[in-house]
Amino acid sequence: MIVASILLLCAQTHAIEFAERPVDGQLYPRNAQSMADVRISGSVLQAGWQSILIITNRDGLLHGVQAQQLIYNGGEADFDLGVSIRAERHSYSFRVVLWNGLQTQLVGAARDVVSGDVFLIEGQSNAVAWDAYDENMANLEQSRWVRSYGTASADPMESFSDMNWYMADGEVALDKGSVGQWGLRMGRLLVDQTNIPVAIINGAVGATAIRYHLRHDNNPEFVGTMYGRLLTRARHAGVADSVRAIIWHQGESDGSRAENYAEKFPQLYHDWLEDYPSVEQIYMFQVREGCAQPSIELREVQRSLKDYLPLLQVMSTTAAPSHDGCHFHYDGYREFADRITRLIARDLYGSGITQNIDAPDIDFAKFNNAAHDEILITFRDPDDTLYIDQGVLQDFVLEDGVTVQNATVSGNTILLSLSGPTTSRSLSYKGHQQDGAWITNERGIGALTFMVKIRQM
Repeated sequence: MIVASILLLCAQTHAIEFAERPVDGQLYPRNAQSMADVRISGSVLQAGWQSILIITNRDGLLHGVQAQQLIYNGGEADFDLGVSIRAERHSYSFRVVLWNGLQTQLVGAARDVVSGDVFLIEGQSNAVAWDAYDENMANLEQSRWVRSYGTASADPMESFSDMNWYMADGEVALDKGSVGQWGLRMGRLLVDQTNIPVAIINGAVGATAIRYHLRHDNNPEFVGTMYGRLLTRARHAGVADSVRAIIWHQGESDGSRAENYAEKFPQLYHDWLEDYPSVEQIYMFQVREGCAQPSIELREVQRSLKDYLPLLQVMSTTAAPSHDGCHFHYDGYREFADRITRLIARDLYGSGITQNIDAPDIDFAKFNNAAHDEILITFRDPDDTLYIDQGVLQDFVLEDGVTVQNATVSGNTILLSLSGPTTSRSLSYKGHQQDGAWITNERGIGALTFMVKIRQM
């Protein structure tokens, strides 16, 4: 475990007062040059010292020494030193030393400091994504380069009081450094692909409707709210202005309240952009048929939000394995991580893997003949390779009860043959709980569920 307390290794700690300093295990967000400035500043309170030194090691080897002459005023001498570190899989440590020409005194130290990128996770239980089945698989992905800050507890005082850095944990829920199973694998994949450390802060709480995630506008850091606890942790960690992406999995607890969701999520989206001004992308997992019965209307809202919220992308959870009707076993959450990491790698890191990485997403459905017994579905990405299992036909719903009897794929289209003419004005693809038949692309990513109007020929 990485504990974020400065190691003051000398009994005479009254000799110095820090204004800024690194702490054990801290991740500093990198800049455009893939560097971070580690500031060490404050005041020396004990007269007689000529200089203050910052001794920096990289992986245990001397990396550099910075010094500043001390000029006293009223018995105190201010200092301000900066050390640049690179975002890489290498660890930096710092020692703060006072010198008077004859002797030195160690007054502070910090170990295992890195620079890298920052991500937030928010939502309900499938964002908490702890090991509910005691499979003990998640922390096989643990890495010293994937870190978290504070405690994800729903207890405001426990959350507020923990100002420590930890190695990210995927097993436990609402605990110190917990980021969830898919969150931890996502971080590990990003580190392995980019050689850049990451920090993930997870603020999710299970069984919470969207109204519980909203900001208290008069006091955004109010720790009585989920929003305030996450924002407080991010600001205390020094990363709130450097978050690159937010990943959201929530909506089961909103059930059939589609119109309310359509109103509340854009509020949350714009508040995030205000309080985390560096955010480049927001990713939403569309929820799945199952516990709390999120309606197809609500899921259609989730699918459609990206069409007018420009930084939002929506990923499916259909065809992710081992669904218990509500949560997932490890291999299901592993699939979550694989899907979302491909998008992040493309969008934020310039990955060349771009084919079949988005969830198949309907563009429109239209009648294919005058008899209205065939419907042609066209998907948005013409380059996707689509597959449809015939067992999925029961997941299509028409208003008048006409059923789908057959489906054939051609390019980015699926032709549905119906049991007879339909008078339905809409077509829904609802998906289902647990495993089974799906519409997928070549990477096995399931199609987003939908409810759309059927166009005429």
